[in-house]
Amino acid sequence: MNSSYMYTGNPITPRFTLNLGNRLLNSETDFDVTITDNVNVGTAHVTIKGKGKFTGTINRTFEINPVPARSLSFFADNTEFAYTGKPCVMQIAVKFGDITLEEGRDYTVEYIDNVAPGKANAKLTFMGNYQGVMTVPFEIYEPEETFDEAPFDENEEYEELKNLSTISSENITLGDKIVVTSEAEGGKPYYTFAVLYKRTKGKKWVTVQDYGVKSKAVIKPQGSAEYTVCVKARDRRKNVAKKYFTVNVAPNEE
Repeated sequence: MNSSYMYTGNPITPRFTLNLGNRLLNSETDFDVTITDNVNVGTAHVTIKGKGKFTGTINRTFEINPVPARSLSFFADNTEFAYTGKPCVMQIAVKFGDITLEEGRDYTVEYIDNVAPGKANAKLTFMGNYQGVMTVPFEIYEPEETFDEAPFDENEEYEELKNLSTISSENITLGDKIVVTSEAEGGKPYYTFAVLYKRTKGKKWVTVQDYGVKSKAVIKPQGSAEYTVCVKARDRRKNVAKKYFTVNVAPNEE
């Protein structure tokens, strides 16, 4: 039995043998083993009690150590945000194998320089069954264009606003990205675009882009499921044309 093991999310049951002189004892007939506190980080306890022809108790311990940050996987819904004057916050998923970590229990998030245009960071500090610090960088950009805000005639007729946006694929594998290309015609130019997505069976929408002039957005789903992507095109008269896409995300079999 080793003196320490790394946290796995499952009960840790060390393999060991017990000898009396040159005789190898049998775990089925000669002794019983009880292991407690053997899931989470800390000290686990092993109690071995003799039975049959054997009596007495042996007590041993081993340590369960936290998982280092370098062994974790990180997924962010977006790493580029248009400047709005408000703090930019990412939707971050952290995984250890098939285990999804919970913010507030397994880690905390501190944002650095996440309001003004430029480089920003989300600092994740791990605790409990995990340890270490990881920084996820992202960028806040200013709109790439400025527009003439001269008054327009409310009574002037325009063609209907049409949303011509597209996505890179409607079938991907977990770990791949969905690239959204936003485009519109008609209405009263200029156009701004918002991009959102959610699990089709879920209720919470995740905002990837909130009405900006940027025409490209990237979505990286955090689990295998069917997702709904919504692209909103808005013209200068505040008319909005929505377009929805369904994307099937298959598990990664590797």
